[in-house]
Amino acid sequence: MPVNVACIAGESIYSQWKAGHFTAEKLGRRETPFGPSSEIFLVQQDGQSFYMLARHGLGMDKPAPHKVNYRANMYAMKDLGVECVIGWGPGGAITHSIAVGDLVILSDVIDRTYLREKTFFEDSPLGYLRQFPVFCPTLRQWIGEALHEMKLVYHGAGTAAVNEGPRLETPAEVRMLAGMGVAIVTHAFVPEVFLAKELEMCYAAVCYVVNYAETGSPHRPFAAGGLFGGLSDQTERERLTGATEAMTRMACSIAEAVANNPKTCPCDQNMARWIEQFELPPDFRKWFD
Repeated sequence: MPVNVACIAGESIYSQWKAGHFTAEKLGRRETPFGPSSEIFLVQQDGQSFYMLARHGLGMDKPAPHKVNYRANMYAMKDLGVECVIGWGPGGAITHSIAVGDLVILSDVIDRTYLREKTFFEDSPLGYLRQFPVFCPTLRQWIGEALHEMKLVYHGAGTAAVNEGPRLETPAEVRMLAGMGVAIVTHAFVPEVFLAKELEMCYAAVCYVVNYAETGSPHRPFAAGGLFGGLSDQTERERLTGATEAMTRMACSIAEAVANNPKTCPCDQNMARWIEQFELPPDFRKWFD
């Protein structure tokens, strides 16, 4: 049976795998024309199969966000037959109604990165693609239904500002972004969402809230300590743990939805204009020859 769903996440893949929250076959890295991908796991759970791809390694093996080989990761997923990708990553809340431990199904992004390789097609016009809708509407709907069924606190829409990193945002930057209607700040999801369009894959992003952005909320102030301020409130710790542990259950639900429901989104036609105009071959791998 083909595996056509993947979840791309960070360290939570390793931590949950080592804790036994899911069992998986470790496939390792996959060679691509853009270099080796990050590590890939094949998960089989509740009768469903899906891939988990770790954006980066652990500990000192975790690079700056712009050093992640996003192109290799997305190419590897397409090469394995993946049709739908769920991006999963942490973020800080700016909007006052979003709390630590909440999940946000992103509806739009403001790209504030400048060092990342954001297209497969640097030397051709094939990367000129419309960015509306930014995220696959069908996949977003299925994710919302899955999170509702799991009885998790989630927000069905929200705009994320994706910053270059690795540093976090200054208070002035957060105030500026709040004025622009941004709900979440994060380092994840870009350029994954743009690369998915170039490969005609569905892509949706779920952000789990790990802290309140500097000066961006009237809630408990950002506490000094660890990278994300150190969560001192036990309830917040428990909510965040529950949110992060939902990752594989959500991916399993999406794999089931993809298997049992027709897609009504236009994602698999993103390149139709260029395929016709430049007579591109059906095999996407030959677009890079």
